[in-house]
Amino acid sequence: MWSVLLGALALLPVNPAQALTIYVDEANPPFMYRDHDRAAGIYPEIVRAISAHAGITVEIVPVPWRRALLHLENGDGAVAGIYKNLERQKKYAFSDPVHRESLMIYRPAGKFSPETRIEDLSGMNVGVIRGWSYGNAFDSARASGMFDTSEAAGDDQNFAMLVSKRIDAVIAVREAGDIWIRKLELEDKVVRGQNAIYENQTFIAFNRKSQDISQLARINRAIAELIANGTMEAVIANAVNQAIGSGFH
Repeated sequence: MWSVLLGALALLPVNPAQALTIYVDEANPPFMYRDHDRAAGIYPEIVRAISAHAGITVEIVPVPWRRALLHLENGDGAVAGIYKNLERQKKYAFSDPVHRESLMIYRPAGKFSPETRIEDLSGMNVGVIRGWSYGNAFDSARASGMFDTSEAAGDDQNFAMLVSKRIDAVIAVREAGDIWIRKLELEDKVVRGQNAIYENQTFIAFNRKSQDISQLARINRAIAELIANGTMEAVIANAVNQAIGSGFH
């Protein structure tokens, strides 16, 4: 009887390890965007490199950013390309940094001040991406009423509002802002400050109550090794080059 039972069990299918779901923004090129139902950009490529190096099976899902954050809030997946702030640290566990983004001020040509500080936005209506945190300093200034903000789904919409004079300035990460200016042919209409108002490190985040947090040590080890051997830098450069020639819109 025992041998028969063992034989029957041997015939049962073996379930493969469940993939770790990692959500990314579907409309934030070149960092993360949807390209023919596939997640593309810097952060999806970083996640793919990490997962391959760490031997972790992942499914990268591009969705609107607010939905990605909702999944993170509910503990049913991780999020890549997210900033860390004090409020988020109460609920989420973060990987080691995977990239550093420089936040730049973009203004209409001819109206730019040489200073590029958060304080220089005082009294302005500033275009930002809906649902984003731009770091503690910007978020605090925003909450204090130093400036107003106008939220859009992506940088392209913000730049369209800038050139139509519906907003006074746009805050965008350098790579994303510069690519959109080229794609929208705004080189003569929009300029950016020379210096970043702030630099944000970016991370992969897990809900502290999620079982997926058990993967964090392997992910951090992979991040350290990919940075040390130069792979991370190459992955980022390749993703930017792909985004320049991409048809995202």
